[in-house]
Amino acid sequence: MWWKTTTVYRVSLPSSDILRLSEQPIRAAVQVGIYTQQPSRAQLLISELESAFKDSEFWTVEFKLLANFVKASQAHTPDALEKLLLEAYPQSVGDFMFIEWPKLEDELLLTTERSALMRSDVSSSKLSQLLHSKILQTYRINQILTTDERLGVKSEAPQPAYDVIVSVLNPKPRLTHAQWNVALAAQTYIEPFLAQISDISNYTVRTQWKYRVSIEADLKQVRDQSKLGRHYALQESALPHLLTSIAQNLSGSITDMPVINLVVYIPPCSSAPLHIYNNANEMLTRNGVDAFISPAWGGFIIANPPEHVCLAHLNDEPPQTYYVNTNDNMQVMLDQLHKLLDISSEVQIAGVKTVDIEQLAPRRWEYESYMRRSAIRHIATASSTLESLIKLLDQISYIVIDDKVGTAITNSYGDILAAKVALLEHRLLDASALAKRAFVASERGFFDASLLAQLYFPDEQKYAIYIPLFLPVMVPVLSSFNMLRKLLQRRRKEKQQ
Repeated sequence: MWWKTTTVYRVSLPSSDILRLSEQPIRAAVQVGIYTQQPSRAQLLISELESAFKDSEFWTVEFKLLANFVKASQAHTPDALEKLLLEAYPQSVGDFMFIEWPKLEDELLLTTERSALMRSDVSSSKLSQLLHSKILQTYRINQILTTDERLGVKSEAPQPAYDVIVSVLNPKPRLTHAQWNVALAAQTYIEPFLAQISDISNYTVRTQWKYRVSIEADLKQVRDQSKLGRHYALQESALPHLLTSIAQNLSGSITDMPVINLVVYIPPCSSAPLHIYNNANEMLTRNGVDAFISPAWGGFIIANPPEHVCLAHLNDEPPQTYYVNTNDNMQVMLDQLHKLLDISSEVQIAGVKTVDIEQLAPRRWEYESYMRRSAIRHIATASSTLESLIKLLDQISYIVIDDKVGTAITNSYGDILAAKVALLEHRLLDASALAKRAFVASERGFFDASLLAQLYFPDEQKYAIYIPLFLPVMVPVLSSFNMLRKLLQRRRKEKQQ
């Protein structure tokens, strides 16, 4: 019975097919429209771009000529022309469009939509560079899919859910009377932004005030020409230690989901204004804001009290109540979220400018590049996870695969294949959803607790238990069989005689 109860149960898995997943390349189809006032110019650009992308390892790009029409030729502003073209030539998710505007100062101007304005003299090589660097982000895809560890990146695939915790730290509330409805600010800025990018992950936003949580760092007083006559310097090299000192005080509750911390620190007037300095002793304040991010942790903003509040403190006057600037801090948080979630494209190209974001949603082309990249990363990660699990099962014969785990593995494998097909068929939204589902199922199958159910009952242990148990019993049995054998042999000899 013990042997029966410790028998390893495994459902049938498509093991050989899973091990061949890495042999099937990941390719994505993209459609790029080109509009010029002279059709011959567009045809020439398309011909040169098709040659440039002919041998692409990852992309199947269809370049499409967007024919001119009366209203388009009469447009007086680039915005009006862009609107007319987007109406005349509807785009799918992940598509892109180049629109010629002769009066453009820069060679290329990326808009907030799926388009870029181009000057009449721009070359096809510049368009190809923009597509590879900003829109398709080929170098990032190569980092994800490469087998060379020196070129690869260690960043994780986007998780299905995150906790976003906005924390306001006021170490001395009796002396610093800062007022801020941070919950309303998060509802107005953070939640609408995250709702726009919920195709990849789900986000839960929470806010909290934390009092008497000070930073542990050596601050240096620096004389200046302000009315206060000084400010304090926080060295850039001390920032990791600063995060360590406050991290344990930020968790509002225990959660299984990964956490993105967004912290606003209000320094007391005794150490304000506080600014960040680099190792070259240069102030890193940008646009009046001191902030930094830690990719694996979150973002940190220093919200210095207004000068008149600290002047009153220095003159031993009663603490003055003031309101934290919502717009300034929330704009910085949104920028930090772009970088923490790896949505923003930081690559700079000479002659190429990008329109500033004026809405809460990210730039459409930027988010869809992130969606495409996330789908490919989910496919690659899920494939790697399943392959590792199959190899592990081959090496350790006593790992259990029950029906639930078997279903998760089989479903993940099926979704990987379907996601690859969707990418190749120009269905980015479907590919993103399938890839995410494949990733979640592969993680669930790999980390399921039932895999460990019989790791402590290997075959060697069974033999170690059964041999001492049955060997003493088998000795007299074998001796009896030996005596019977001898008796039978003696009788046969007697009959023969």
